[in-house]
Amino acid sequence: MRIRRLHQRARPFRYAAFWLMGGVCLLLWDQHRSVSQVLFGAVFCLVWPLLADALLRRPPAGLPAERYSMLAYAAECALAAAVFAWVSLPPLASLAALVCLLCGASALAGRRLLFPSAAVLLLGAGCGAHLSPALTVTSTPAADALAMLLILAFGLALAQVSFRQAQRLDAHRLVLTARSADLEQTNHRLQRYLPPSLRRRIAQAPDDVARSERCWLTVAFVDLVGFTELSARLDAEALTGMLDDYLSAVIAAAEHRGGEVSKLLGDGVMVVFGVPAGRERRQQVLGAVEFTRELPALLARLGVQWRARGELVQLRTRAGVASGFCTLGDRGGAERLDFTLIGPPVNLASRLQAHAPVDGVLLDAATAALAEPCYRLTAPRTLNVKGIGPVVAYGLVDRPASSVKVPAPLAPSTPRDD
Repeated sequence: MRIRRLHQRARPFRYAAFWLMGGVCLLLWDQHRSVSQVLFGAVFCLVWPLLADALLRRPPAGLPAERYSMLAYAAECALAAAVFAWVSLPPLASLAALVCLLCGASALAGRRLLFPSAAVLLLGAGCGAHLSPALTVTSTPAADALAMLLILAFGLALAQVSFRQAQRLDAHRLVLTARSADLEQTNHRLQRYLPPSLRRRIAQAPDDVARSERCWLTVAFVDLVGFTELSARLDAEALTGMLDDYLSAVIAAAEHRGGEVSKLLGDGVMVVFGVPAGRERRQQVLGAVEFTRELPALLARLGVQWRARGELVQLRTRAGVASGFCTLGDRGGAERLDFTLIGPPVNLASRLQAHAPVDGVLLDAATAALAEPCYRLTAPRTLNVKGIGPVVAYGLVDRPASSVKVPAPLAPSTPRDD
């Protein structure tokens, strides 16, 4: 943990403690001890806080302020212990000095400063006692009372400062708890705008930009038929509710078949099969085809629900499916990013959807080659696709061939991030 503003925090305690110790030295004047010792101790206690304040105001160049402050406090402990031992303070006054110095070290920086300060304090006390010209331990009631007052005042002041610090920390904790709850709520809401694979990517590496990744995917585009005319004759509230029901059902159906809704395009949906990577290409294709085949039945069930609410609407879809290599990654700038995929299958699936029959689906050649063992396909037909050119497309005849079993839906590899 970084120790901040150590010098500023120690300043008021230094002035109070040393000036009271100076008073203790002066109250020992009438005892049988050297006048020079008592006078030197009193002068040291009165002058040292001013000198320390000047020395600690600016650390030397190249030395971090935190390290300099801790070294200076340890040196202060050694110097004060040496002076007080040389003055030959009585036991109670020595105890007061010891308590103030060690408690101050512990309060300022904990064990990082307490143990070094205790070691140099003992060393300084030994040197001071060895050099003292006159060792006496007699005291006066006034000096003892002032020493007791110093211990009491120092302890109360330290407790008060600790209490205020605890109050500030508790207030900060409450603020941070409230902010954390707000951020958690915001994060939970933002997650609903992102596909599951992107949520997992961000959770694993929050600070990293998703690098481009090339992989083989199956892309399905689904669009509602006649939605523009429907929006012109229905009020906004009813239309919005129906669209939400439709999109929720499509998202659930896609995830049930191992797909992931990558984009919501008004009444259209782009579903990607193969993210995250690891599934066989045929599994991707069969999941995509089965998803598109389930759409008419899904919309029929929704129509029953809507009719029960008095909304006489029956929606219908068409879909296009294409497979191939795509590039996934972040697109955008520093202020706005979008995790998306680009590649020929994306454009081709969108164009095939526009040519697909109502309640039907068109497959590109790669998708049809992998789906053919499980489904009866129409004869290939060549479409002149805008922006691409001639494309061979296949449709579905009916249900899967009875001799071939379609793989069951795969459970997601990781839990959904709800």
